[in-house]
Amino acid sequence: MAKRKRRAFTNEFKAEAVRLVRESGKSVPTVARELDLTETALRSWVRQARSTPAVGRRAHSRPRSGRNSGGCGARTGRCGWSVTS
Repeated sequence: MAKRKRRAFTNEFKAEAVRLVRESGKSVPTVARELDLTETALRSWVRQARSTPAVGRRAHSRPRSGRNSGGCGARTGRCGWSVTS
């Protein structure tokens, strides 16, 4: 099996993917296939959204740099995106 090229996803895309899993009644593997994602990535986003409080959350406003610039901070566990349910 060929290795996929690493892709970057917007916070809005991640939030929408998580919303689909939560509200559509479809399984993570099904939604992952429909969106051409790996199950591991989608499961991770669902887990992160579950542990990130949605009430009063705002996206990070400071510029980000470095390896972990697109997702949760390794030490803080805070995400720059949230899903409201």
